[in-house]
Amino acid sequence: MTKIFILIILLFFSFNIFAIDINQTIDSTIKNNKKIKIGIEKISESKELIESAIGAKLPTITGSITGTYSNSESETNISKTTPETFTDKYKLTITKNLYDAGFNDLEINRSEILFQNEVLNFKIEIQDLILKAIDGYLTVINYQKSLEATQKNFESVSKALEESKTKFELGSSTIYELQNSESAFAIANANLFAAEQNLEISKKSFNRIVGFQPIDLDDYIKIDNSIKINEIIKNSIQNNYNLKLLENDIKNKNILLLKEKKTKHPNLDLTGSTEYSDSGRIDSGTETTNGSISLTLSIPLYQKGIDNSNIRKYNSQILQAELNYEDFKEDLQIQISNTYKDFKISEIKTNSNLALIKASETAISSLKQEYDIGTKSITDLLDEEENLLSFKVDFLNSKKDFIINYFKI
Repeated sequence: MTKIFILIILLFFSFNIFAIDINQTIDSTIKNNKKIKIGIEKISESKELIESAIGAKLPTITGSITGTYSNSESETNISKTTPETFTDKYKLTITKNLYDAGFNDLEINRSEILFQNEVLNFKIEIQDLILKAIDGYLTVINYQKSLEATQKNFESVSKALEESKTKFELGSSTIYELQNSESAFAIANANLFAAEQNLEISKKSFNRIVGFQPIDLDDYIKIDNSIKINEIIKNSIQNNYNLKLLENDIKNKNILLLKEKKTKHPNLDLTGSTEYSDSGRIDSGTETTNGSISLTLSIPLYQKGIDNSNIRKYNSQILQAELNYEDFKEDLQIQISNTYKDFKISEIKTNSNLALIKASETAISSLKQEYDIGTKSITDLLDEEENLLSFKVDFLNSKKDFIINYFKI
């Protein structure tokens, strides 16, 4: 278990990408999330499979104590007797399998594979939760910045509306321009409400996953753009946890096949017992002590064809498991290629949206000057303000996609 957490720490520090806040996010998720606690319990539970399989090879020791009371009547021509006896008997039996053709050893190997599967499922759960934590972290940051941009847009549109009202009252602006300003204000007000609600919901979702409130999140994340797709695919095929689960499934099916074949082999058991009895607790009786050792050879002669049917079944399951493994490996390569493609596309979109933001800010600056001298209308200015808000939201979304795709690959 310690190795798993060390692996996680090394994973994130090796990239050198997170400031303290994101580290706290991941650490809190791992410590507090209920799915992690359930996974730990499942690992503890699966350890008992190994203990049980090992215990099957040990001797079986049983002891018994029996007390018997008897009363009988005997009559002859000479006398009549009514003897009473109370017999207590103590017995100890030890049974040990001497030969099982390796059946129990196979079960030990199988229990170890099942334990490894729980560990792999636990690691997969950690990976998924880390991605959710990162996604939640970035979502909160996005909605915070989106709210800031929306507030600025709302302030600009509100100011434009006041100016339109003043100009309309002075007769220097048309009713059409005033209505456009009112429409833009209504849209900006709705956008502001939506941005506020999005931020509140994202905080609640973040708190549910991570376990604490998202306060003062640091949005500095350094991305390594030098990653190569061929190296990623190679490493994934070697280390992907889902692939390892499929490998274990093949191993498990092979062990089940071997166990079924072992049922055709004989078994040899050794049984030793010792017994002491005393029937003289009431009237005079006898004490008896005896012991015995026996060997039992069990040879399966006919099992109604069930063993042969199971062997054919497991051969089929092994073939299916091998095909599933190859199919998933091919699918994994396609998934990685698609994610890498999305990673590069989101990088291009991020840079493109950043350029659009700068161009729009320049355009707004020029439009304000032209609006002041009367060569541009308030509608032109409001349209560009709306464009700027749209570009900023698109930039935040593409940046988030860029970072999430980076962690996926």
